[in-house]
Amino acid sequence: MKKILVIAAVMVFAVGTVYSQNLTLSGYFNTGLGVVVSDQANTDPYLKAFGVDSEQPGYRFRLNGAYNNEERTAGVRFRLQSQGNLTLNSGSTEVSSEAHHHTTSSGYLSLPYVYGFVNFFENKLSLTGGIVDDSTFTTADWWINDDVGEGLGLLIKATPIEGLNLGFGAYLISQQSGGSNNILTVGNGATLPNFGNIHLKLEDAKYVIGASYTMKDVFYLGGSFRLENKAGWGSSRQQSSQLMGDIRYLGMKDLTAIVAADVNNLQDFANNGTMFFSETFAYKINEEINVGLNAVQFLSQAAGTDPAFLFNVWGSYAIGDIIPRVDAVYFMGGNTSGMSAASNDNAAWHRKGFSATSGAARSNSSVISVRPSVRINVDSRTFLEIGNMFNFDTKPGSSVMSNAFYLDFRWNF
Repeated sequence: MKKILVIAAVMVFAVGTVYSQNLTLSGYFNTGLGVVVSDQANTDPYLKAFGVDSEQPGYRFRLNGAYNNEERTAGVRFRLQSQGNLTLNSGSTEVSSEAHHHTTSSGYLSLPYVYGFVNFFENKLSLTGGIVDDSTFTTADWWINDDVGEGLGLLIKATPIEGLNLGFGAYLISQQSGGSNNILTVGNGATLPNFGNIHLKLEDAKYVIGASYTMKDVFYLGGSFRLENKAGWGSSRQQSSQLMGDIRYLGMKDLTAIVAADVNNLQDFANNGTMFFSETFAYKINEEINVGLNAVQFLSQAAGTDPAFLFNVWGSYAIGDIIPRVDAVYFMGGNTSGMSAASNDNAAWHRKGFSATSGAARSNSSVISVRPSVRINVDSRTFLEIGNMFNFDTKPGSSVMSNAFYLDFRWNF
């Protein structure tokens, strides 16, 4: 671990010294602390470290690097990441687009992506290779905010006309989710891959296509599609056939209007398909007041699984550098992630800290959540948030009240 940190620091220093004019570094650090109280039987109040903004237990640190040549026709991108979640979560929930079924050590430091790129024909064609993480076709909504994934491999993108983006990628191994430190892993043990051993049959590789079109000041329409594959290497991560996309209205400066969809398990959709639909609306009334509505629908083809519906209404009022905000959530067929359970391990109080219950239990489960918070901007890159998340969960034959009072700190650089 120490050797990795030293080598990384030396690399950043050496590259920055030689190529400082064309190298840019950015990133953020987020952590927080909360006191959690619940009326769940045999559950005492407890203190937990959790980053609301990064949605991570403990903390998250990201260092992003970008180097471009003087003509900006070639370059390198990389990310170093450290966070407190050291294992790949066991089990699965339908809130996540993918299921995780193994426990794998990820360590304190990871390299979520490192890739090089070269542009041709006045940047109308680009070729990217390495551990790729490209956001060209990522949805911009509140809930899904994702694409169908990349990994170790090659991505080709083309812009034949202004506003139109096309992409095709072929990958041999997928990164794990952000909660699992975006690591690469093989099998269900603590095994990081030797790339010399990574090879798949042509029909087993992960193939991804994407397309988007932007009509300036009118709309954006984009999406990405993934074929069924075996690039999860034992974790099932991003091995299903999946389609994601969104449409955004761009015709009004102060209005955000996005509708996104995630349709998964297309290879066996009739029996195990899942669908998430996400709507994100926000309006800036003036320089001080912002209001918004986020809505999500969870649908499943699995026998006996009812739909679930989440509604999040919020508003904020800026008083200089102090911004009070209130969020109210009603989730029919859901619960607060970990907050209503007897175990404290998975308690999460970030703004999307909810999960759909499974199967027929959805028809008898719901949660009401209210979160007043105050954000204090120290400067344009640093803020402190003080908040309180109150939840009332109802389950078949029982109900649980929980409350998290927290402080959250984020520094962007």
